[in-house]
Amino acid sequence: MIENFKSFNLPRYEQVRWHIQTLLTESQWDEHTPLPTEQEFADKYQVSVGTVRKAVEKLVDEGVLIKQQGRGTFLKRPNFESSLLRFFKFRDKDASYVTPTGLIKKVMVIKGDEAINKKLNISKNKALIYIERVRMVEDKVLLSERIWLPKSRYQAFAKLAPEDFENLLYPFYYTKCGQFVSSAVETLFFIKDHVDPYLDNEKTENLVKVCRIAKNLEGEPIEYRESYGMAEKFSYEIHII
Repeated sequence: MIENFKSFNLPRYEQVRWHIQTLLTESQWDEHTPLPTEQEFADKYQVSVGTVRKAVEKLVDEGVLIKQQGRGTFLKRPNFESSLLRFFKFRDKDASYVTPTGLIKKVMVIKGDEAINKKLNISKNKALIYIERVRMVEDKVLLSERIWLPKSRYQAFAKLAPEDFENLLYPFYYTKCGQFVSSAVETLFFIKDHVDPYLDNEKTENLVKVCRIAKNLEGEPIEYRESYGMAEKFSYEIHII
């Protein structure tokens, strides 16, 4: 049974929801491994199956979990690649839509930056991991990214070289440092008078800047990212039903 279960001034299903989310956070749960069954959770927490089901359904609604028919309930990893493609339609030489390949150009430990640290909700003097990354299609850079991470959460990155990183960063954050990106907030701007060394653009050319604050299961910011792309490649798409 949950310790001090009755001390929480919350509905019973909310208490169960909170403990399931804590389990996912503290145990580095693999998104390919199903959670215990509702009956197993009911036995563990000494509550009804209906209470567990209500807690699980709320986590599904919040995008933390996903139910797969005949397989069980799993930790859900949001598809941030589709978010990127919502803004930029990348095509190869055959005019087919493709997902660009990520390539790390630079990684280093830097001193805290007051503005960046504020976005990450850490004190201004805390050290950061700074990453420069490009997204490429057929050896052409189509997107340039700057990424800041709290060093305290990503200690292992301080000893890595650019070639040590994998193509997809968010799964790598999780396997290497136990940091699971559960959600994000993105803000988009059109900017000018910015020359990016990887895009090789002219100062007169307009760029799109996408700022992202990525958060963990507990809603804490664990990454701040700025992505730059040519405005001529920008194409926003949304389906309204």
